[in-house]
Formats: sequence, structure tokens, C-alpha cells
Amino acid sequence: MAIAVREVARQVIANLGLDSGYELASQWVGQRYAELCARGKFRHLRQYGQVYLPAPINSGTVTVTLDNPTVLLDSQALATCQANQFFQWPDGFTGLWFRPQVALTWYRIASAYEQGGVGTLILETPFAQDNGFLFNQSNPPPTTQSGIPFYILPRYVELAPEARQLGVFVCDFMYRYLDLVSEDELNRKAPNRFLVWAYPQFVAELNSNLNATGAPKQVEIYPWPTESVTMHYTYWATPRLLGIEDYLPPTIDPDVVRTGAMVDACNNRAGKAVRAGNLQEAAYWTNLGNQNRTQFESKVARAIRNDMGAEDLAFSLLRAGWKPPVDWDPVTSAYENFLARGY
Repeated sequence: MAIAVREVARQVIANLGLDSGYELASQWVGQRYAELCARGKFRHLRQYGQVYLPAPINSGTVTVTLDNPTVLLDSQALATCQANQFFQWPDGFTGLWFRPQVALTWYRIASAYEQGGVGTLILETPFAQDNGFLFNQSNPPPTTQSGIPFYILPRYVELAPEARQLGVFVCDFMYRYLDLVSEDELNRKAPNRFLVWAYPQFVAELNSNLNATGAPKQVEIYPWPTESVTMHYTYWATPRLLGIEDYLPPTIDPDVVRTGAMVDACNNRAGKAVRAGNLQEAAYWTNLGNQNRTQFESKVARAIRNDMGAEDLAFSLLRAGWKPPVDWDPVTSAYENFLARGY
């Protein structure tokens, strides 16, 4: 049975022999619950989320100029961008990523607009010489090249705003999970993120988008799929700060947060005693608070254990039976990398 925060707060006041401070004690109960949830992955906070990965825009061609951030879309590319309901031309293209299909470098889009029937992308940095092989090899080589196929895609997706700790990401149509790696590890595995492929393989946590509502976590998916894909993942939500009229989750024993709240109540009384110049009383409340702190720490392990209905898988074998054929990196040699670039 769920216990109300106000009931736990009343017990805190009663156990310490106080006669006031119920509202403040309720705040301490809520804060101790949040602190408790920060000690482990509590099962009652585990959720199942999903993300949608839109297909990249790759219809039509573009015109690029060396050392210039302006990219011109042909009529087909502009029509495709305007028709895309997910990206939402033109404002939604800010922050997306652009790359010629056989080029090496991704460029983030600073802005997009259409004027006089001509679609234009402005890149955050100029189109650099490291993609110069796309240009006709004449003497002297041109600085502008038309008819270049391209990709426009997000590269990063936002997760649920309440997601705090991440679990397993699965790609349903592939019947497999993605490898969760750090952003640095992904940088070592695929420095230029060359592939745009049918089968995503890796997911890496980038950051929290502080400019979005709820500051959701952002993850990078690599390779980005060639068609739209729905992925699912498990996560542990950030616990909300409980108020006086809220209830503790049924799997949380009330004595755990009550003991923690008593620490705060004792510290409060000790501070008041110090201001009043009564050092002996302050020492009493300090000692009592330390005793309750020790008890609270000893109960954390029990709280984590009692929150679990069943044990999670403790280990997994490196290989157990048949695995789908997409569980490998298609580019394993310099020659395969040569072919993947379209030469």
C-alpha cells in the first residue's frame, strides 16, 4: 500500500518530539526520496521509450563551391525538402547535417531558405578542400561543382525528457540490440561517420539538449538508416520531487525516507540551537542526526533490493547460438572502404 508523504512527515515530527514543521518535513521526505533514487537503478523508475529515425533526404542534387558555406538545391531537392513533414522546411533544417553522398565530411546546417524558386542551405563552416575530389579534375580545377548527390539527416535524436540513465537500445526489424558505446569510442571506431546504411549498429550518448523543453538527452545513431526506422530503448527516469499530497511508490519502504528526513530535521534543530548560543543542545541534535545518517546509509541496500521484483541478468555469454547476419561491420579493410566510397 502506498504511503502519503504527509504521513511520513508526521512520523518524522513525532519521532523527534517536535510540535511543528510538517510542511518542511514533507519537503525533506521528498528530497530524501530523490537522493535515495540516485543511489541505484530503481525498478519503479524504469521505462520503455521509443524514437523515430526519419529517412534521410537524398533526392535531387546540389551545387557546392569550395571554401564557401552556400549550397544550392536543384528543383527536385528543394521540392523534397519542402515536402518533408518531419524536418519542416526551412526552420527545421537548422541543426541538421549535410554531406555529399561520396564525400568524407559532414557539415551542420546553420540556416535554410528559398528565394526566387531556388533553395539554399547555409553551412556553419565553408565547404572545405578535403572534399575537393568531387570537383572535375581539370587544369585549373573549378571552384564550383553542380549535380552532386547528397544526404541531409539529423545524426542525433532526443530521448524522453525524463530519461536519466540509459539501458538497452533495440532495432526491432533487425531482431537485435545496438552496441551502446561512448562518443569517444564511436569517434575511434568511425571517425568520419561515412556510412548511411540499412542497419544501425551503434548508439552513443552525446549530451543533454539544454535548449529544448525538459533538457532531453541526445544520442547519436550510427550508421543512420537509409529508410525510416522506429527503435525502442529502456531507461530510468529522473524521480520527480514529491510534494506533501503525493504518495511514495509502493516498493519504497517508508522507514528508509523517514530516517533520511530525520537527519535533515536534526540538522535544522542543530542550526537553530547554534544561532541561539545553546551549544550543548546543538551537540545533541548533531549526534542524533549522525545516528540517523548511519541508519539511513545502512538501509539503502535494502531499499534497492526490495524495489526489485526479480533479478536482472547478471552476465551474458559472448556468443549463444545463431546471430543475425547484420552483426558485423561491413567495412573491415582498406579495399572494402575503397568500394564503400563508390570508386
